[in-house]
Amino acid sequence: MSWNVIEHKMNGLNTGLNQWELKSLEREFAEISSRSPKLVQLARSIRGMLFIDLAYAMMRHRDWLQVPVFSALVIDFLQLDYGIPRADAEIISHDVIDAAIELGLYRARTICCDDREFLTWAYVCAAGARDEDALEADLGLGTAVLRKLREGLQAIERVDCQVFIPEYDAMLATIVLELGHECKSLPWAMDLHRLRYALLAAVGDAAQTFVLEETLPDLLRSLVRIGAGEKQVFQDRPALTEVLMHAGIIGELPKSGKSKARGIELTDFGFALTAYCFASITPSADYGKGFLSLSNRWQEAVVRRSKDVTFEQLESLAVKQINKLSPEVVESVISRMVELESAKLSGDLVRSMLVSAKLGWHKAAIIRALRKINPSRDLLDAVASELTSSMSPGVRLAAGSLLDQWTDK
Repeated sequence: MSWNVIEHKMNGLNTGLNQWELKSLEREFAEISSRSPKLVQLARSIRGMLFIDLAYAMMRHRDWLQVPVFSALVIDFLQLDYGIPRADAEIISHDVIDAAIELGLYRARTICCDDREFLTWAYVCAAGARDEDALEADLGLGTAVLRKLREGLQAIERVDCQVFIPEYDAMLATIVLELGHECKSLPWAMDLHRLRYALLAAVGDAAQTFVLEETLPDLLRSLVRIGAGEKQVFQDRPALTEVLMHAGIIGELPKSGKSKARGIELTDFGFALTAYCFASITPSADYGKGFLSLSNRWQEAVVRRSKDVTFEQLESLAVKQINKLSPEVVESVISRMVELESAKLSGDLVRSMLVSAKLGWHKAAIIRALRKINPSRDLLDAVASELTSSMSPGVRLAAGSLLDQWTDK
């Protein structure tokens, strides 16, 4: 577990639980530990890390504490990440979940709260995570369980391979196939599921009228309109506005002038949730000149997913506008150029980008984005030059890592 994940979990516990809940859960864990010879044998620091992991999992999945598959995942987590024997892991999982429920951490929900829904949510998280740290923080169930999930998804069509948790392999296989069909008919189908789970996590059963299958597509398109600048989209729907705010999808704009009504805007999460839909339904002519005014999330989605974007448009961005883009967008621009016409990414073009970039993190992003290309001698020289001449440790690290990768092939 990286320091970023540890910090995320600690911050999550401090904001998600009050001190009374956290201290009570800590006392319950200490009592559970005293009854388990395996836990007693663990070093104090390791027990401390295990408590953080379990407390975060209880808080993060408070809607799912009574779902059987969640208990099975906690058992797998204890076995795979901490080496606890299965018999002990079953007892610890049962006791910790019971303690969390008795302390009032469980949030009862009557809709979308069974094994199938949990596995669907887990798959949606796994499919949409930006990296392993983000996925571990989202699921909160350890790295080994994540690997098991990823390996299961990759082997989903192999009948001789156990998938995820053996007793749930058929259910997960069905979920993956159904989601695959949904994405073929509607490219942003996964975002509809993310929207549904975000609303349910925020307000539970109160979200029922807003998460209907026939309601979600229109709701997502309305959120796109908000991101495009329409600030009064939900002015006649205060209940929905409140739910979306509670879910962290929209925020209220400061009051301006004599207007009594405050507008709303998308949060970063809201932009991330709507990015694929925006990039898919918006003609390129509508965002061409206004590309730089889009949010970073939408810029990245347009670059990665728009069918209309050309190598020449991306080249112009990478050379002329690179200092106005975030490093993530820069990396997306170069990566898409590699996908479209990698042969055009010459050493001279890469040098032009590097010269245009004024900041080290932009230069490092350019270099990282070249990892999928088969380098020419000239391209190798361009990257090697940064390794020897750059004053930025981040740029030298990126250049050295890329050269190692290229020369190991």
